[in-house]
Amino acid sequence: MKSKYSVLVCLFLLLSFFSVGQAAENSQRTEVIVFHAGSLNGPFQKIANAYEAIHPEIKVVLEGSGSREAARKVTELNRPCDIVASADYETIDTLMKPEFAKFNVFFARNKAVLVYTDKSKYADEINEDNWYEVLARPDVEYGHTDPNLDPGGYRAVLSLQLAEKYYQLPGLYQRLENNFHPTNIVNDGKVIQEKLRAGQLDYFFMYESSAKQGGYRYVKLPEQLDFSSLEYADYYQQAVLKLTGKAEGSFVEVKGQPIIYGLTLVNNAPHSKEALEFLEFLLTDGQEFMNRAGFIPMNPPKIRDDEMIFLPVELQHVVKGL
Repeated sequence: MKSKYSVLVCLFLLLSFFSVGQAAENSQRTEVIVFHAGSLNGPFQKIANAYEAIHPEIKVVLEGSGSREAARKVTELNRPCDIVASADYETIDTLMKPEFAKFNVFFARNKAVLVYTDKSKYADEINEDNWYEVLARPDVEYGHTDPNLDPGGYRAVLSLQLAEKYYQLPGLYQRLENNFHPTNIVNDGKVIQEKLRAGQLDYFFMYESSAKQGGYRYVKLPEQLDFSSLEYADYYQQAVLKLTGKAEGSFVEVKGQPIIYGLTLVNNAPHSKEALEFLEFLLTDGQEFMNRAGFIPMNPPKIRDDEMIFLPVELQHVVKGL
């Protein structure tokens, strides 16, 4: 019995030594902190894994949320962060510049769709021609994220505004708004999935990339309503929504525009050198992961000409001016 216990003790000591060694190794890794749009969860995790595989000294810490919430973690909560990536480039422009960011790189596009499951009411009836009629039915529960926290939320509302103009049906937007229940504003991706799978939500506005990654059925909206086309940029601007602004009690107006993802290096980033090296990888090799996840990569990534002077030299060979 004595030797049996001796073996167990030796094993315990070896495991403890291994755990301590692992902890010490992890503690020596430099963390690059990224606050990003929730719709980027899938591809960003794969990009981070690929980067860490060739840079074991780096740990990429990802934190997904609504884009406006991601920006406010930096601007209002003063949380340490190296990179912010938004599903709407204007989030960086309006909430972060110039105090917290100096440039804004446009790196991907997307489109809005309406997702559903086999448990959704009228799942076998809804299509690209009648989706708005289905959403207006009193027994249908449809939802979207919070417009004040997430571009996906305000784009859902803007799509409904544009639907009235596109289908030439006066009063359609108000009918759809009247049939929307505030309790169907949901921000957590897992909760959205649970509610859809359980039939508690019938339909939810989402990006096509998220719909594909989640395995949902979905209705494609006309290009005039899905914010995917640069050609319809002027048409999208007919839709306007008021959102909370930078200062408490202030408001800003957002207009419909093509879905363009933006990212930036935060001013005074804790690990700017390592963050820039990761950004270079993300904007080059990482674009393949974006493509596989259903995004429309911008190749090459773009930046406004007047911001080129703020673009770090590490990214100048990757990003081109507009």
